[in-house]
Amino acid sequence: MKICHVINTLNRGGAETHLFDLIKEQQIRNYTVDLVVIGPDNKSVVSLEAEFGVLGVPIKRLNGPRMFNLSAYVTLYTHIKKNKYEVIHSHQPRSDFMLYFIKKYLTTFRWIVSVHGKYDTYLESTNISNSIKKRFMISLARFWEQADEVIAISTSVREWVSNLNKNLSPVVIPYWVDQNNINSSFSSKEEISLGFLGRLNKNKGIEELLESFNKLDTEKINLNIGGYADRAYLEYLTQISEVDKRIKINYLGYVTDRKLFFDSIDIFVFPSFSEGLGLVLLEAMSFSKICITRDVLPMNSYLKEDSGYLFTDNEGLLRVLNEAIHDFRHDEGVIKTKLFNIEQMVKKSSVNNIFPVLDKVYNNE
Repeated sequence: MKICHVINTLNRGGAETHLFDLIKEQQIRNYTVDLVVIGPDNKSVVSLEAEFGVLGVPIKRLNGPRMFNLSAYVTLYTHIKKNKYEVIHSHQPRSDFMLYFIKKYLTTFRWIVSVHGKYDTYLESTNISNSIKKRFMISLARFWEQADEVIAISTSVREWVSNLNKNLSPVVIPYWVDQNNINSSFSSKEEISLGFLGRLNKNKGIEELLESFNKLDTEKINLNIGGYADRAYLEYLTQISEVDKRIKINYLGYVTDRKLFFDSIDIFVFPSFSEGLGLVLLEAMSFSKICITRDVLPMNSYLKEDSGYLFTDNEGLLRVLNEAIHDFRHDEGVIKTKLFNIEQMVKKSSVNNIFPVLDKVYNNE
């Protein structure tokens, strides 16, 4: 099968990381895979282009200001027609927008859309930009009707898509995670490292985590924060931390070695308000980390009370932080039970369980 993936950029995020894993698996299964990137990568955020290069994936970048450049449409149309792809798989709204118009004039391929998030629910934008985004998503949801198949990465995303357009019924195919890092061995300890990993913005709940950390008894506790933030926001985060807490917080910047990061922490805290799936939470679980997350979909479909700690507000976050720290230090039985249940959930998220479902979509079965 000859496949072309189309994506906005190669800056590392959940969609880009999943695409890398997907293409690697498709190559193992002897598919011919190409990649089109419609815009330039953000130089302040790490790009995965080198990693894709190691796979030997042919990458074609379109010139100009992304989806509103006519020459980019002509280039994409010509590229698809010339290579005679059987499947075009688009990821993220700008890519979907372009493929909708290409599909009007070239119907020789099967068009698959992956919806990687609830795009208009994130908190980092202004009210005006949020309003524009919501209008755009309503239009795009109508365009998705022309796709041969729409994939949602979680039941939460599927419900969001269906609310945008009642005519759509996406198939849910979540991300998979590496199974090689599971290690459920545990012994209690006094010195504890909390960890957060993700792009630093308001939607991720990082401000709430720092406010709770201010109120926490941090004797023999530190907080490792991995992820990119622009300088102004990073300065703001530093300012909202009390002076005596700042020495306990390590800002690591972008984390290239995720295994090294997860091996360095004991409890992973993911207070995000809204996610398509929350891949980093699933990654933390795959490293057998005790996790704390907000009690909302889709995070609470992976992490339950019997496998981690859930909260709904700032008061609850502080409560479960104290509870997790106490259990980690004094209740080995509770932690071992949670680690066992984490392992069972992670095993369900293996490539061997998930890829065959995706393969059926590709083959229209």
